[in-house]
Amino acid sequence: MRGPSLHRAVPSDTTRSKKKMRVEIQALRALAVSLVVIYHFWPAALRGGFVGVDVFFAISGFLITSQILREVERTGKLSLASFWARRARRILPPALVVLLLCSIATFLFVPVNYWQQFFTDMKASTTYGQNWHLAANATNYFAPNSATSPVEHYWSLSAEEQFYLVWPVLILVAVWIMRIEHLHVGRRAISLGMIALTLCSLAYGVYRTSVDPAAAYFITPTRAWEFGAGGLLALLPQWNRWQHVRAAVSWLGVAAILAAAYAFSDGTPFPGFAAALPVTGALAVMYAGAPSPRWAPTPAVRLAPVQFLGDISYGVYLWHWPLIILTPFAVGHAIHGDAKVAIIALTILAAWLSKVIVEDPSRSGPFLARRKARWTFGVAAVTTAAVLGVTMWGGIYVHSQMRKDARASQRILAAKPRCFGAASRDPQKPCVNPALDHVVVPTPLEAEGQPNSPCTIVQTRPFTLCAFGVPSHRARATIALIGDSHASHWRAALEVVARAERWHGDSITRSGCPFSRTTKELRAPLLGECLAWNRELPRWFARHPEVSTVFVAQDTGTKWVIPPGRDAFATEVAGFVKAWETLPRTVKHIVVIRDTPKDRESTLACVEQAIQARRDAGRACRVPRSVAMQPDPEATAAAQADSARVHSVDLNSIFCDRRWCYPVIGGALVHKDQHHLTVPWATSLGPYLLRDVRRVMASSWTS
Repeated sequence: MRGPSLHRAVPSDTTRSKKKMRVEIQALRALAVSLVVIYHFWPAALRGGFVGVDVFFAISGFLITSQILREVERTGKLSLASFWARRARRILPPALVVLLLCSIATFLFVPVNYWQQFFTDMKASTTYGQNWHLAANATNYFAPNSATSPVEHYWSLSAEEQFYLVWPVLILVAVWIMRIEHLHVGRRAISLGMIALTLCSLAYGVYRTSVDPAAAYFITPTRAWEFGAGGLLALLPQWNRWQHVRAAVSWLGVAAILAAAYAFSDGTPFPGFAAALPVTGALAVMYAGAPSPRWAPTPAVRLAPVQFLGDISYGVYLWHWPLIILTPFAVGHAIHGDAKVAIIALTILAAWLSKVIVEDPSRSGPFLARRKARWTFGVAAVTTAAVLGVTMWGGIYVHSQMRKDARASQRILAAKPRCFGAASRDPQKPCVNPALDHVVVPTPLEAEGQPNSPCTIVQTRPFTLCAFGVPSHRARATIALIGDSHASHWRAALEVVARAERWHGDSITRSGCPFSRTTKELRAPLLGECLAWNRELPRWFARHPEVSTVFVAQDTGTKWVIPPGRDAFATEVAGFVKAWETLPRTVKHIVVIRDTPKDRESTLACVEQAIQARRDAGRACRVPRSVAMQPDPEATAAAQADSARVHSVDLNSIFCDRRWCYPVIGGALVHKDQHHLTVPWATSLGPYLLRDVRRVMASSWTS
């Protein structure tokens, strides 16, 4: 039976004029961008504000599908070239302008150690592959860090552009199939394929969220159903009756979006099923339209500020994140309070100017809109190539500088300068070398992304184990290093100890997973993997009685699951003690290495600037000890443990004096990021770790 006309799928106020936007959709855009901006500026106030992106996806799916279906109904076909040209004129010009200005701002204000991260993200954003780039690097969108780039938010634009490329092709394929089968091209026929694709994407999104949440947040297949849901709404006939019911549905839709924004957090498995709440809310508002009762949302929706914000929402989304990230670099300090309000005002101004100067002329101006699609593609290709060229030049410069820094570092290390690294802070043998006052090895740019001390992988299941020290057949004893990434960064120092004592070492570490019976706050599936790793370790030691000594360390920045009514620190301490008790008696010594100090987020940038200014970076960028040092529950557990086999060592007197902790000591850069040790610095700590290990175990060491 012939289905209803596709024209009925599109509300009349949309078809009357292409320039007249539906007021409720504009208001939805205003709400969505407000949620995202508030979440990015004040995440504690709106922990689930990221759902604004899901609202945008539903809106895009509805509007784009409506446009496609109108053309198919009117002409019986779809011009992909014309469709893509319209999308390019709408999306690319302001996005490329923001990318170009971010590149220039990076050159002008950002220390060079950030350039590799920034320009890599800019290249991915310029080619609209940012979401896959972030997924491949397992970026946690909810976890702020000092390397966050000013264009990380382009991941959602990338997903949207990929939808624009694929969705019309799928509809066109459905039209061709129906013609081959001599079927009528109606909305019921097209809807079958759209429903199938949407449900497949939803199912995959739920699955991927459960097994790989970091990647699932970004990739297009897990998000496509949100666009598809909006597309399915475009197939429904216009709802003109029952004004009071429509008003109630509209309010329920707004409530669903706000409930998600306030109830969700970075602990919510997302997108998964959870994204259905804001998406359904957006669909409800769009389906209800602009109902007429006074108590409906319509009077608020029609307010001029709401419509204005909806009109510039794309620009607000583009501008707000670069301004958040780049402003601290430009002004030289973090932004707080009134400064954030000022940045929001600047965001609105920039969004309005970019709309008037860039968006509107590009979208509807005579230069491109009245020409064939190939003109749009040609201009888009040229401008994209120009922006890509700028970002690539930045990347080339970074790699050139890294090679230069690496050669300089190798020369310094090969010369074995007196008092290098930890030797300059040896309390037993004071050592001063003024020639190292302006030396930094490695530089922050060179250190970024450098691995920990190398080791030889021996096994990967049930966990990764790699060997260091002397070969097992020449060793006097076998030791193990266990813990999270803060155990891993001690391997360079422990390598020195192992070779001095003729020990064979097994490194059994897992990033983000300390050895404890207290559960760490982790999202699935990382939580289950960490728990399994903790359960397996004692079994492995029971099968390897040759391991007589275990070194443990952990990051004091860890967040734990604390039962209600329990003292947090005491629970953390107890978790370590209980974990050590699970180790077999063949482990005769457990050596706890107290965790190291942490730098500020801005410390490496400060060091880079000090290098350029030929200043003493260690003193210029020092961090108050009260800020850098955190209580270490594992060290406390070692002090309180009623066990002769538990010992502890603390080398933080080398990192810090009574007031300050130093990011550069004796010419060695201490941290490669905010809290992980560089290999040259950790290696220089080796003799002092050896001295402390010999001291604490002198009376009971087994030859």
